[in-house]
Amino acid sequence: MEDRKIIELYNYRSENALIETDKKYGKIVTFLICKLIKNTLDVEECRNDTYLGAWMTIPPIIPDNLKAYLLKIARNQALKKYEYIHAAKRDIDKCVPYEELSNYLAKEYMDDWRENELKEQIDIFMTSLSKSHRQIFILRYWYFMPVKEIAKCTNMSISKVESILFRTRKKLKKQLTERKYL
Repeated sequence: MEDRKIIELYNYRSENALIETDKKYGKIVTFLICKLIKNTLDVEECRNDTYLGAWMTIPPIIPDNLKAYLLKIARNQALKKYEYIHAAKRDIDKCVPYEELSNYLAKEYMDDWRENELKEQIDIFMTSLSKSHRQIFILRYWYFMPVKEIAKCTNMSISKVESILFRTRKKLKKQLTERKYL
């Protein structure tokens, strides 16, 4: 079913919207959540919370890209669950991407992502990257993929991937500093 029709189902408050959403995007939503959360019950809970988030926000929000909208909700749900699970302990594989970027993004702008200029600045930054560098950056900081896996997927050495990530973070920091976001 087309996204437009699924959104219409949400607008009419039809429960079929959830069924169609799961049919079309269930696998990718689950994949994204599984990158952070390993427990099957927690993954299922996050997936259900993702659909609930879509149900509660569509309408009034009418997403231009339903897939991206759902993945954003799923990622946020997985991050909340991850933080809850790991409140007292730290899983180094997942903390590293946070720590790598934590000095680059001001927290005050992350709360209201949709309505501030930071989103636009990051969009500009991402489009300035080459396709391969953008792919590596997204795999690391959106999907939390380990550097070793990224190297394997992109047929690059681990040191090459680490170098690209370092230079990309440095470039992001420079751009955000110039525009007074840091």
